[in-house]
Amino acid sequence: MRLISFFIMLLMICSCNRAKKPEEVKDNSVPARAELSKDSKIFLGNRLFSEKTCITCHAVDQKKIGPSVVEIMTVYKGKSGDIVSFLKGKSEPIVDTTASQVAIMQANIEGFLRDISDVELDAIETYMLHVDKLNAN
Repeated sequence: MRLISFFIMLLMICSCNRAKKPEEVKDNSVPARAELSKDSKIFLGNRLFSEKTCITCHAVDQKKIGPSVVEIMTVYKGKSGDIVSFLKGKSEPIVDTTASQVAIMQANIEGFLRDISDVELDAIETYMLHVDKLNAN
C-alpha cells in the first residue's frame, strides 16, 4: 500500500512540476489578415461601389448626376489627387466643385461612407482605377 501511495505522489509531483514547452503553449490570438490581392480589391470595390450607392450618381464612362468614374480618375491622376483622402472627408473635391455638387457629395460621404474601413476605401480606389484603365484601352 505504501508503495502505491509513493508512486501516486511521485506521479503527482512530476506532473505538477512539468513546465510546458513553447511549442505546447496554445496561441489563441487571431492571425493578422493577409493583404487582399488586386483582383479581390477590384471585386470588393465593385461591390461597395454598388452597395454604398456610388453607382446612383456615377456611371462608369458617362456623366449621370455626377461625373463618370473615368472622368473622376482622369482628373485625380492628372492632378495627383488622393481619392481615398477625399472619400474620408480629409481633402477638398477637385472634379466637380460647384456648390450644389459639393453639398451632395458631402452628404453622401457622411451618410454612406462614415463607417467604411481603410481597406474598403482602398478597394473602391482600386476598382475605380481598374475601370479607368479598362476604358482607356
